[in-house]
Amino acid sequence: MNIVYCIDIVYELSGVDIITIAKANALAKIPGNRIWIVASGNTMSMEHQLRNVSVIEVDVQYYSSDDKGLLSALWDIYQKRKMHKSKLESLLKKIHPDVVIASGVLVKFFLPSIKLPSHPVFIRELHSNRNYSIQAATSWKGKLIPLVGYIYDYYWKIHTYDLIAVLSENEKHGWWKYWKKVVVMPNPITHWSGRVSDCRSKLAVTSGRLATMKNFSGLINIWSKVVNRHPDWTLQIWGIGEKQKELERQIKEMGLSESVLLMGYTSEMSVEMSKASLFVFTSLSESFSLVTLEAMSVGVPTVVYNCPGGIRYLVKDGSTGYLVPMSDEDAFVEKVCALIEDEELRRAMGKAALKEAEKYRLDGIISRWMDLFQELLDKKRGKETMLLFDN
Repeated sequence: MNIVYCIDIVYELSGVDIITIAKANALAKIPGNRIWIVASGNTMSMEHQLRNVSVIEVDVQYYSSDDKGLLSALWDIYQKRKMHKSKLESLLKKIHPDVVIASGVLVKFFLPSIKLPSHPVFIRELHSNRNYSIQAATSWKGKLIPLVGYIYDYYWKIHTYDLIAVLSENEKHGWWKYWKKVVVMPNPITHWSGRVSDCRSKLAVTSGRLATMKNFSGLINIWSKVVNRHPDWTLQIWGIGEKQKELERQIKEMGLSESVLLMGYTSEMSVEMSKASLFVFTSLSESFSLVTLEAMSVGVPTVVYNCPGGIRYLVKDGSTGYLVPMSDEDAFVEKVCALIEDEELRRAMGKAALKEAEKYRLDGIISRWMDLFQELLDKKRGKETMLLFDN
């Protein structure tokens, strides 16, 4: 098969980019497959991680007029989308794809409208909750544009795809319960290190972009209560982002400089997690939470907020870790302290987490994708053949 992933500009490797790289590499190993990743620009940070995958930039510079006012920004987006569609159409006609996947958001409105002689299947991957952009906005003005885009997308444009892939049963049976062309396809574990925590260190760990929706400020509040009872335990927060200075200030003002450490970025997150005895996560919304799955894959028990999204399908409450009611910081503290105070419980939950993570190995997920591609192609091209004969 000729399979094309369409992604956004790559400034730094996001979770979506890492997942796309892993899937592309795995698909490229299958005899008969040819894989392309097409980005609107700047793929340098990902190219060295790809094997036998063609990477192409169409060089469309979005957001160049964002500082010139709302109308200028909207007009610029309109013009850039026209340019993007034209360049992508020309490229795809040369590739003759069987499957075209929208992994990014810049192509989502126009991709299925491109007419190609190869009659490919168009798939839209959703890597966040439907209303994530609206939730993340902090003002009514900030919510207005995402709201307009939400209506335009989900009440019109998304219907033109052959299939929509969501990450969890929660998404399918929630937002998409009345849709027939929606399938659950969870993200795989991208790197299985083989390391397993012994759950004996006095270290808790978390990871993610230092952004509002990850709610690390709330986690620091929680940890201030934990260290009052267990001052010999340390929390490491891995990640970078726009909230770093604010979090540094909060840690200093709360006198937690020895107990809460901002660690920065690492490409070896599973290695760092394997050194910990506990994973904690207070995100306000998670469509899937790959970072939670990574912690489980090294045998670390998890304490997480039962936030909107699919995290409740990863963490088995009371077995692989604990699901805490949203924003209940005191309950979160109690669950963390329960695991801190019981090493045997930590180790038992860590073993259960490791077993649960086995379901998300890359080879199994890729096999499911290949079966799905073939099923969709047979269905779509079979219908088109029947129409030709009827005419």
